[in-house]
Amino acid sequence: MILQNQKKKTGIIVVAVIVSIVLYLAGVFSGLHANKLIKEETEQDIYTLKEETKQDLESLQNYVDFLDKSLKNMQLEQTFMETLTSEEMCAYSAISLDELFNQLGYYWDRLPFRMEEYERYNEPSEEYNLLKQQYAHLSIRAWIIAKNQYEKCNKDMVNGLYFYSADCEECIAQGEQLDDLNKKMKDLNKDMVLFPIDFFLNDTIVVNLKKYYSIKSTPALIINNEVYQGRLFSSDELLLNQK
Repeated sequence: MILQNQKKKTGIIVVAVIVSIVLYLAGVFSGLHANKLIKEETEQDIYTLKEETKQDLESLQNYVDFLDKSLKNMQLEQTFMETLTSEEMCAYSAISLDELFNQLGYYWDRLPFRMEEYERYNEPSEEYNLLKQQYAHLSIRAWIIAKNQYEKCNKDMVNGLYFYSADCEECIAQGEQLDDLNKKMKDLNKDMVLFPIDFFLNDTIVVNLKKYYSIKSTPALIINNEVYQGRLFSSDELLLNQK
């Protein structure tokens, strides 16, 4: 009976030892697996960071290339236009403006139709901001050509810039009024060339235009060289000033 009890105790001890060893090994292997997972996640984070940095640098380089190309095009066009008569210059400006509209189509397909509304309710991504900068440069360039046609070529059109900001309470309503103005201009068989520009865009040409036209707040409009700012302007009010 005593021998039987001793065997029973020995068996219990052996089982306890085996269970302890299994639990220990399980802890060791779990720790090794966890370390492996952490290592893999860390390596993945480093890879992702490298890829994002690479993409940021590529985006920056693409933007620099875009600005360089735009500047060279403008310089070449200006040099060429200086050799033309007034009538020839107007004809070439129309061609140049059409080409710019073709380029702007790329951004119209990718940027929201109403930028002021989108930016008020969404957090813009880096890609969005880069596209917006490129769009602003092309838009201002197109506006300058349209402005030149209006002033020197007797072109019957409405041209201008619309300065908005995400914190502007009336900018969404102003954008809607400009949409309505565009429809009314079409009914009168008049062209309307008006581009939205972010008031806070950190860009030299935008800053200089705001200084030159004394743009202090949003919504603000430059339409056919007239400045409207400080409140919401209805489409009927703007239309009346263009007749």
